[in-house]
Amino acid sequence: MQNMRRHKRYQLDLIEVNGQISLSDKVEIIDISLGGVSLKVDRRLNIGREYLLKLKEEGKTLDVKCIVVRIELSGIEPRPNGESVTIFTTAMAYKEGASAKIADFLEPIERHKKEKEPEVSERRFDVRFNIGGPLDTILNYPAEFTVKTISLSGMLIRTEQSLAIESRVPMTLSLTAGSAVQFVGRVVVCQRNDDQENKRYDIGIEFTNLTDKNIAMLKAFIDFLAESNVTNG
Repeated sequence: MQNMRRHKRYQLDLIEVNGQISLSDKVEIIDISLGGVSLKVDRRLNIGREYLLKLKEEGKTLDVKCIVVRIELSGIEPRPNGESVTIFTTAMAYKEGASAKIADFLEPIERHKKEKEPEVSERRFDVRFNIGGPLDTILNYPAEFTVKTISLSGMLIRTEQSLAIESRVPMTLSLTAGSAVQFVGRVVVCQRNDDQENKRYDIGIEFTNLTDKNIAMLKAFIDFLAESNVTNG
């Protein structure tokens, strides 16, 4: 973690500092209607939590807020890196007011498909859409992390989500109650940690795109750690 050693680092063994990573994955639609959508995803989402679903088709984009209502284990699939991932079928309901937007977005797709396949023209697209082909679908979701060490230039975090080295992800760091630093984190290290029951990753993050206000908040927190004689990493 060479980029993080320009400044003094502090271990947070006695102080708990958490945050969120804003991640996005391409997911597969299994079924979609005016009431909700069923997705194939490679991670367990949280029932009752809100997620942002982004639909893309021929230059059009629609963002829809959804809430997870049901999760079912559907299988295990291999990945190119040699690891196997658990696949879940996840049912999500739209938040209030989204049904009309879904209908307007998908009706031209359904109509075009019916023009190409007249034999299914009697299907009622106003109830359930028959996409019949790929629809670019992005699911935005938060991943929680805990800070292990921190400095003015970066931090070491522990999370359940692996991140690609050199990737840049939007992050929020909650320093104190009501005080959060938002920035883009550059991943410099990602190592798997198997010392717990669940799989975890230790990830080195470099702070980038910090505003002057966020830099001041981060410096104030680091000064607090220094005054509190927190053990250095």
